[in-house]
Amino acid sequence: FHLAAQVAVTTSMADPRTDFAVNLQGTFAVLEALRRRAGGPAPLVFASTNKVYGDLADVELAVEGDDAYAPRDPALRAHGIGEDRPLDFHTPYGCSKGAADQYVLDYARSFGLPAAVFRMSCIYGERQMGTEDQGWVAHFLLRALAGEPITLYGDGQQVRDICDVADTCNAYIAAFERIERIAGRAFNWGGGPDNAVSLLTLVGEIRRILGTAPPVTFADWRAGDQRWFVADTRAPDAALGLAPRKPWRTGLGELAMWLSANRPLTSATAEPAVLSEQVA
Repeated sequence: FHLAAQVAVTTSMADPRTDFAVNLQGTFAVLEALRRRAGGPAPLVFASTNKVYGDLADVELAVEGDDAYAPRDPALRAHGIGEDRPLDFHTPYGCSKGAADQYVLDYARSFGLPAAVFRMSCIYGERQMGTEDQGWVAHFLLRALAGEPITLYGDGQQVRDICDVADTCNAYIAAFERIERIAGRAFNWGGGPDNAVSLLTLVGEIRRILGTAPPVTFADWRAGDQRWFVADTRAPDAALGLAPRKPWRTGLGELAMWLSANRPLTSATAEPAVLSEQVA
């Protein structure tokens, strides 16, 4: 399971050389080690990213309700972005992860390496100590629990399909167990349409869970940000025999409970919040 990476778009913009060395050269080194392994190649399941599809600026969007983008195309609205979407690498991070993604698929094709790719949307869950650059669901909760402001880049109406880490682990294990059947395939992975949520909606649910309103500030959009991304997970669900994902409100409540019990205070002066009984 190849999960090692430079994971932040922001870091790739500041230091693209290191991003390239970690994500592309590092993955190439793994592929070569597996290809040359004594006794035959070992299986590989690689964590790619939804950033291989670029900023999706051509997807026509409308505002749904008061706080969420949604595609005008009914098929996209119902199912999400499929693997047939053309690749369109944006930012050094998108280029390094996207090129690594393609190397993995080509090693399966050219050298018979039993390898597959997951193009990941937003994963969250217990033990995630998120930061502003990666792990935004946990980051929002940590800031709220510490009584510190949450910064939303853009207008907060951008939508992601968030997926609990336990469901993601099940998918990776299923891929490993079926690697000979799925070798050479890439799957879009996330919570799917049932777990699509805007940043503003998620902040509102944090407010309900904690019983207090975390302060929110806004800043400019960041490079390569997608206003809407929801993974069409029908292909991995069918190929891997996966069960439906955990509902995002349930998972968020469980993560809030875990972080409240296990986190260090992120501010020396902040008082821990008391969780509402509604998350039980």
